[in-house]
Amino acid sequence: MSVLNSPTSVESLSAVARRLILVWQNPDSRQFVRIGHLDELVDGRYAFGYCEDIDSISDFHPLVQFPDTSVPYVSDSLPAFFGNRLMSRHRASYHRYLDALGLDSSVSTPMEVLARTGGPRATDTFHLVDDFREDAEGRVVGRFLASGVRHVANSGDNLSRLVAGTGLRLVAEPDNPRNARAQLVCVDGGAPVGYVPDWLLDDLEDLRSRASRFEVIAEQVSPDAEPHLRLLCRIEATVR
Repeated sequence: MSVLNSPTSVESLSAVARRLILVWQNPDSRQFVRIGHLDELVDGRYAFGYCEDIDSISDFHPLVQFPDTSVPYVSDSLPAFFGNRLMSRHRASYHRYLDALGLDSSVSTPMEVLARTGGPRATDTFHLVDDFREDAEGRVVGRFLASGVRHVANSGDNLSRLVAGTGLRLVAEPDNPRNARAQLVCVDGGAPVGYVPDWLLDDLEDLRSRASRFEVIAEQVSPDAEPHLRLLCRIEATVR
């Protein structure tokens, strides 16, 4: 991995093809904070850089893999910090995993898998969030796996009746004992089937505030998969 630490080198970076935001949850305050971004460049390389205000974020310490907060890190392959958040292609369940994500091996990319799963690990509090950037026509498309499915009453029955392509609604749950900002993912009739992941709430709220049209659709329904893979949701929005 190379470090670019001069203005000329930074400007020489190729254009960004895809960006994911790295979010960190402060283990004490439980607050989610943006700390950097992972870019896939159009020339096939990857770049990681910290947010400009990183040094002002309380209790955060630079990652061992990326110790200098003032420079971008560029590599020809996906850095191990992010690669370790992907399921191994050699796992027997890998193809079922891709199916639940609405992908197949011919079109799946590490960035797309990370965007859809959030790249969670049991050993830390980092997550990756899709950069909800609109295209030239103001359209935004993103995806996320519904979380907390196993904690929603009757979610199995509700999911078994849910068909891909069905519209979904996000419903606030202010009495949620874990997070007063929690958003339930519900079918049109009101039956809950899961939650918006906590680490996605800020970005989703920002997108909704900017959008003239905002929809959530069931893209992939896998009732027999592991709970965290049972419902893939697609966000479609128009920003004017």
